[in-house]
Amino acid sequence: MRAHVVLHPDLAEWVATPGGRLLCTLARERVANGGKLDRPMRMRLTARERADLVDLFGTGAVTSQGIHLGRADAVLRGSLHALPLRQLLIGADGPIRTKRGQARYRSIVKRQKVNRERAEAMAAMADVPELATEHSLLEALPDDNRRLAPAGTRTGTSHWATYYAAVRAAAEWYRGSSRGWKYGERELATQALGGSKQWTDASKTAFSNLIGRPFSDAVHTADTGLRMTGPAEWHRQGLVADLSLAEPFIELPGRAAARDGRLDLQAVGVLLIENQETFEAVSSRTSVPTEWLCIWTGGFASDALAIFLRHRVPPSLPIAAWGDLDPPGVGIILNLAEKSNRAIRPIGMDAVLYRNGRKLEEEPAELERWRTAAQAMSESVPAYFKGLVATIVAHGGMRCEQEGLHEQVLPHLHRWLNELARRE
Repeated sequence: MRAHVVLHPDLAEWVATPGGRLLCTLARERVANGGKLDRPMRMRLTARERADLVDLFGTGAVTSQGIHLGRADAVLRGSLHALPLRQLLIGADGPIRTKRGQARYRSIVKRQKVNRERAEAMAAMADVPELATEHSLLEALPDDNRRLAPAGTRTGTSHWATYYAAVRAAAEWYRGSSRGWKYGERELATQALGGSKQWTDASKTAFSNLIGRPFSDAVHTADTGLRMTGPAEWHRQGLVADLSLAEPFIELPGRAAARDGRLDLQAVGVLLIENQETFEAVSSRTSVPTEWLCIWTGGFASDALAIFLRHRVPPSLPIAAWGDLDPPGVGIILNLAEKSNRAIRPIGMDAVLYRNGRKLEEEPAELERWRTAAQAMSESVPAYFKGLVATIVAHGGMRCEQEGLHEQVLPHLHRWLNELARRE
């Protein structure tokens, strides 16, 4: 059977009609799902679509409820075009891959990717004596398409992507050490992982397990600045920063502020704010910073902020967070709560505010992406996020940014925070 079909100009013109387009779409779906082209197929047809089908296949194939594909195939084979219906579909939109064919194709692609990545990992470790055992374990894996780390690996993970990153990074790290060079965190990722932002928390842990050293000792790690304002002072051989005087903020080195010197925190709680404009609006247009330490998260759950919350914020103080009303905004808060091992409660992020907020204008594909993400979150998020996530799903994944809610939130934010502090 021909994989490529060039249609006669008359047929090419016909498949572009409303009826031709509908038939080709539905018939391809039937074949892809394992169906046959020899039975009736129900179709809801407009008068124009029905006329298009009758024009090519005649009234004997077009029924009151759709089309009989077997009869349509016979008509097409017996016409001047002498073309089976399946070939018409291929000529219209290219080869048809059935579910079984798709599964075979995915399996082949997966096996090729696994074999390539295994070969790359072994090549990276080949000249590193410290990784000889890992090389042997990987080499002994059966020739299959399972994306699993070898049993007995020092990385402590069974997840292939984590293992793959850890062994490549370790191989490069050992080569650097042999030259007397100590890599920076992002420098090592650039050299070994294909990009400075390729580290994950899991791959860092697996890498550390493999080389037997804490991550922060093995590589140079850059500190991350934390922008803050509120009733707090940082002392380090004297007063370094009085955050109550910040206009609109003071930026402290996150890890240093978390571990060095003394933080004199007089706040009743901590408020984390996702976006820069909202952070400055809270700082300059509300009374919140008189009682709450306000911190800009920069739109992600940084290690420095997690360390700061874990080491500098007493367990008795509540931590609140105001972010975008969308899956990433929810995810940042949940991720930060997990990394800091602290309870973080959302503020200004409920279903009522979402419904009343201005939604982002996005393409259907993006909306479906966010709807799917929210749906995936719906089973696992804490109770205080369930209403918001369910409403995002019900609205088809539409997103609501916190900047569009300033008028609805800022006048009430201080009161809401104090109410939250009393509940906690």
